[in-house]
Amino acid sequence: MTLSDPNDPAYDAFMSLRFLQQACAADETAACGRLALIFFAGEGDVERDLASAANFATRACAGQDRDGCEVAEAVFTNGDSPQFDVAKAMRYRRINCDFGNRRSCIDLAHIYYTLNEYLPAEQVALGACKPADPESREVCAFGRQLQERRRKIEAQQQMQRQAALDARAQKEAIFNSLMGQRDYDKALYYALYHSRSVPQAEAATLAAARAGALQSIPDDHFHVLEFWFRSGPVANIAASQIASRKRSDDCGIFNCSNTPGASSRRWEAQNGRAGMGASSRSYTPSLPAYVPSSADVRQQVRNQYRQYHCGGAVNSSSPTCRR
Repeated sequence: MTLSDPNDPAYDAFMSLRFLQQACAADETAACGRLALIFFAGEGDVERDLASAANFATRACAGQDRDGCEVAEAVFTNGDSPQFDVAKAMRYRRINCDFGNRRSCIDLAHIYYTLNEYLPAEQVALGACKPADPESREVCAFGRQLQERRRKIEAQQQMQRQAALDARAQKEAIFNSLMGQRDYDKALYYALYHSRSVPQAEAATLAAARAGALQSIPDDHFHVLEFWFRSGPVANIAASQIASRKRSDDCGIFNCSNTPGASSRRWEAQNGRAGMGASSRSYTPSLPAYVPSSADVRQQVRNQYRQYHCGGAVNSSSPTCRR
């Protein structure tokens, strides 16, 4: 160590190599760290050798030698070096930051930020921040910036979550109100085209069946239920209703034509009038203003079905969805 100390009169970097290597081989980590420094800097008559520097640095750092850890970070973060290694660079930056190396902390925080790992970046920056130390000004400012950003995002996310909960609660309240009025036609329509809720659609259909009110449900709704439910009681109800209402000239609610108004024209031809049976009446004022009337259903159900229910969880290979 004396021979490798530039401040010692006996300094001789080349001569020190033999003794430092013997000491490093005997697990003297300080000797390994000094070797790493010598080969990294190319001191005295010793040529710079980054491969040897990396070798001795990793051995020294494993023994908690700070010189070795700093050399390891420098070697593995050098993009012009064959020893460049991103994973190792991050590892040794983290170690040096934990040792209190402010520059390593700042670099590590900026890397996390670049990788969109904002919380680790904030934690590293604030962990390295020493408010009483003027040299900490940069890392403190960066940490506070990230902290403010996180809090703003969390506040926005909380607002979005609350808005979603409020909207869900409102939809549930409207559906429950319709169910309380035993208006299963409107309740099922609301479940299918507004809340788009499978549990609500199931509840409205089963309630209508128990109350013997399935005739109040338009045919269109049963065709949608047929696609929503592939098995189970609702699927059986839908299939039964479609079969019982089908006429010889009925080609299916969605399969006659893709032209607008085809559903309404077929209903007029079959029933001798416009409308859909019990659902042809206009909705009463008790229904919220933004819920369309049953007349709108006849005109829009086909387009709404294709928009909301073709693809994803619904069978996209069905004839309707392939058109």
